[in-house]
Amino acid sequence: MKIAILSMQEVKNYGSFLQAFSLKNTIESLGHTCDFINIIPGRQLPGYKISHFHKVRLLFQRLWGWDFMKRFETIYKFQTRFSKEFLPYLGVKPGENHAHYDVVVIGSDEVFNCAQQTWFGFSPQLFGKGLNADKVITYAASFGATTLDKLQAMGIKDEVGELLKKLVCISVRDENSAIVVKALTDKAPFRHVDPVLIYDYTRYMPSEVKKNDYMIVYTYPGRITDENEIDAIRTYARQQALRLVSIGHYFPWCDEVVVPTPFEVLAYFRDAACIVTDTFHGSVFSIKYNKPFCTIVRNMNNQKLSYLLKQFGLESRIANDVSRMQTILETPIDYMPVNSLIEAEREKSIQYLASQLL
Repeated sequence: MKIAILSMQEVKNYGSFLQAFSLKNTIESLGHTCDFINIIPGRQLPGYKISHFHKVRLLFQRLWGWDFMKRFETIYKFQTRFSKEFLPYLGVKPGENHAHYDVVVIGSDEVFNCAQQTWFGFSPQLFGKGLNADKVITYAASFGATTLDKLQAMGIKDEVGELLKKLVCISVRDENSAIVVKALTDKAPFRHVDPVLIYDYTRYMPSEVKKNDYMIVYTYPGRITDENEIDAIRTYARQQALRLVSIGHYFPWCDEVVVPTPFEVLAYFRDAACIVTDTFHGSVFSIKYNKPFCTIVRNMNNQKLSYLLKQFGLESRIANDVSRMQTILETPIDYMPVNSLIEAEREKSIQYLASQLL
């Protein structure tokens, strides 16, 4: 069958790349051909509109500082590698795709998250509208920080509900998304894990990263800015004689920044002494490779991140109080039941995709 994925694959983000790569390869392993469909921008909603100077302002904020050149070099390298190396490798092609498909799979990632500032705004296409396919389903889709109340406030609750009702089958990856779908369609959706957890990337990963005794900081610019958080991270690294390595983004308080390939990112996580993150996929990578980790949960990602950790019995890894960071990182994790859950979820996900891609 001819399958297409409509996801966040165009976003320059390691997690977005790896979840898209996993879903595409998993579908192809079931005997299908698989392409990506690019997002068609929708309308900018009140309260979440992006001004003409939005990107310029963000870039200025990221570059401002005494270490301007180091910041600029890192941003340039990151953006260039994604555009010229990573996205083409994934198979992402520019422009709209008007081909007909037997099935379009929407997901994974925050494809339903309308309550955020994005270049594509509220795109009904992400809810199935206008897709040239015999059948449209979702896999592990997420509303992210978008709740029922926010959909109502934005004036699109009914529109989203009508679009969701037209989908043949809905799969989500977190509790908030399940609540929203059930409320709008009167049907409980399937729940599946992020694609990164169901795929074995080993043959694409380097056998080693040629670094020893390091601690990963995995976050995005503008997220870990609180001096107490920074001090707690730096203090722990010094106590353990670990180098602080930031992946993808430059922070002056880290010892080193690396801009690796997506598969090298996984190798960095696999070989790290420990990880501190405030991102969903940073937590997913840590869990996948059975690492000691600590997660700082933000309001922007509380819905999906808290559910992920709860799902695998790892709520104790949340550092609501940074003074607990050291205790959390030094507390061993029994990964045996976690790995059993991951394997069960992998089988459930493959069964779902196999049954829907008919």
